[in-house]
Amino acid sequence: MVEILSNLGPSLADWHQWAAEQPVTDLLHSRYAKGRLEAYYGLGISLSQQPRIYTAHHDHQVTRLGNHWLAGWHSALLCKYGPGVGINPHRDHTCFQPWAIMVNLGTANFFEYLGKDKVITPLPDGAIVRLNTKVLHGVLPVKQTRYSLTFRHLKPGFREITRQLSFHLEKT
Repeated sequence: MVEILSNLGPSLADWHQWAAEQPVTDLLHSRYAKGRLEAYYGLGISLSQQPRIYTAHHDHQVTRLGNHWLAGWHSALLCKYGPGVGINPHRDHTCFQPWAIMVNLGTANFFEYLGKDKVITPLPDGAIVRLNTKVLHGVLPVKQTRYSLTFRHLKPGFREITRQLSFHLEKT
């Protein structure tokens, strides 16, 4: 079940301002979250059956926050949900390890299916949560703009692709 670990506290307003300034686009063309906009940090992942892994945006604030909550993270996805946009029940791509850390900017009703039971957890503005992305989950449509920043580890087989990418980037 999703677990609220902490809250951004006094830096919440700064994170809202940061999120509003980010270059979000309809990057993933998600059929689960129509109308959602995204930007990757660290490593970007095309969420096709055979994902393409690439170097994405770099941001010192994202790196610091990610390293504090999920040491050694590989990929962070910033998502913008406008009013009326949510995300339908899904499990995250198989390239990701199950556990992730999500920073919630705005309010949201996060849900998971634990067996046949739909469990809704209200997420307050600034909540830092730990979730198992392999459990069927989603977010009900939001009333006001909401951002989420989710940090993930890649599974070992996909990390090998990352090492090859890093080697290639060092050569160029």
